[in-house]
Amino acid sequence: MKEKTFVQNIKFKLPIFAVLATCIWIFAGKAGFPIWWQIEFVSFALVGLIVFIILDLPALAPEKKNRDWVVRLLGTYAVGSVLFISITNQLPQFDPQVEIDKLNKPPIKIEGLAGPEVIAAGRVVFEENKCFNCHKVFWEGNSDRGPNLGTKQIGLYSEDYIKKQILDPRYKQSPGYEDPKSKKAMPTYYGEDLDEGQLTALVAYLKTMRDPTNIPVEGKYPDQWTWWDDETILKEGEVVFNGLEPATEGLNCSVCHGKDGIPMMTGALDFRNGENKDTDKIPGDHYEGPLKDWPDELWYKRVTRGVPETPMAPWGTIFPHLYLWKAEAYARTFHDPLDKRTEKRPVPPVPTKEEIERWKTEGLFLDPLL
Repeated sequence: MKEKTFVQNIKFKLPIFAVLATCIWIFAGKAGFPIWWQIEFVSFALVGLIVFIILDLPALAPEKKNRDWVVRLLGTYAVGSVLFISITNQLPQFDPQVEIDKLNKPPIKIEGLAGPEVIAAGRVVFEENKCFNCHKVFWEGNSDRGPNLGTKQIGLYSEDYIKKQILDPRYKQSPGYEDPKSKKAMPTYYGEDLDEGQLTALVAYLKTMRDPTNIPVEGKYPDQWTWWDDETILKEGEVVFNGLEPATEGLNCSVCHGKDGIPMMTGALDFRNGENKDTDKIPGDHYEGPLKDWPDELWYKRVTRGVPETPMAPWGTIFPHLYLWKAEAYARTFHDPLDKRTEKRPVPPVPTKEEIERWKTEGLFLDPLL
């Protein structure tokens, strides 16, 4: 058989490599792998391309002397070594001095610092303790071994609860992570590794993990669900709705909207009718769709900010939003009972950096620090 020329050798292989490398890059990105992992995966494909090009190269001339095979053997080893060293030199390198500097770093002093500075310090604590290795924060992070603290909205919970979960991670397992492997995944040594300043700053950072446009999401990716479909949350929401939750003493939605969904006050929204419309009492802020199609953001806005000149007060300025989300989830069941649903509501996409910046610029949070 006639040997292929070098052009013939690569003209079929290069397009295949280009398509394969593109697919690998896109798939790895969609799966949440860091960019260096994406580069490494594509590099493996490149190595495969080189191997198949070498296999189809013209045969070498027969070896006539011992030095011929020695030169070829050493040359092959040298080429492989140069490639390996050149490629790996471009990857992130371990620097012992960096780790030593971390150990010798003075403790965080938060006395006299303002809120944003404490939050920024908490972000540093989160990064330095490799929390991103298991937890994503909205779009950031390397894996889904632990809950996405952004979409779960850990910031809705109390400071004491968050501290407890950090220091004693076996205290309460996050929904969807009850398997034996997940139960042992979270280290238990942070009580020894973090001083009081670091812990306080870390909690301050985690308290910013909130989303005013979507209800919290639970479960391990890809088997996730929202609070709209969480039976436990709906039961807790019923308690809040009926004014029986100690943490929201003074809040009783059923006084106006009715314990059974039958409005007790004129003008109160009837949650039983999914075709009911949004209020028209707020100029420039009205949703045209029916109640059954309300976006999460509208539920959140109406409950936390209220409706001017009506008994619907801005409850978000008085009560923890954790419980308000639960009450909203329960209120929806009056026209959309859980046991009558044929499918779960879709899990919302993870907010982007640009969307989160929009939340801040549009003042969607009642707390200016968020």
